[in-house]
Amino acid sequence: MMAAFARLQAFTEKAGFNPDQPRAPGGGRGSGPGGGQWIYVEGYAQGRQPRIGDNGGPPLDPPQPPKEPKDKPSRLQAAKTLAKQLLRRAGPIGALLTAIEVAEHYSEIPSITSYQDAPKTLSELQQNAGKRRPGYEDHHIVEQGAGGHEGFSRSQIDSSDNVVSVPKYKHHEITGWYNTKDPQFGGLTPREYLRGKDWAEQVRVGHYAMRKFGVLK
Repeated sequence: MMAAFARLQAFTEKAGFNPDQPRAPGGGRGSGPGGGQWIYVEGYAQGRQPRIGDNGGPPLDPPQPPKEPKDKPSRLQAAKTLAKQLLRRAGPIGALLTAIEVAEHYSEIPSITSYQDAPKTLSELQQNAGKRRPGYEDHHIVEQGAGGHEGFSRSQIDSSDNVVSVPKYKHHEITGWYNTKDPQFGGLTPREYLRGKDWAEQVRVGHYAMRKFGVLK
């Protein structure tokens, strides 16, 4: 699709395409091998000489795959921004733009795609934990650091009830939220608020975070 789009764009923008450009007579029985094809007339496709076998059109070779920025943080941020924008896209034009833009971030396609997931039940999120699926990361409902601060055992932290598989970018959003001051916690960050809280409260806030970012139903 990308190759076809590039050829169409090159033909219309670079070759001076005009639907009224003359064609060789033909189309019926007995017409010559060039019947119906575009013919070169002064004033059409100016500045470009026809290539052998291409009827004056653009090169038929598919374009090179788009190159991603070398700066990894910038590339990741651009992909995250696109993932958010896709939630608002609709219709055939939006679909075409989506395909083109996603192709520019081909190494991040699994993460861009997973960001579009609808919220899931807790059991659905738990059953995929540990599978290392592209575009997803394991998330601890009660944070791993709580083991050292609150004295929870490693077996509690790593239990199947506490580990879920979530979209990679949403995992990053949840982690960032834990370190962001929030009025509902008296101006503390969720991480600061949870210091000294029992397991049940840790789980409650963990579930709230997953619902806030569209992971948990």
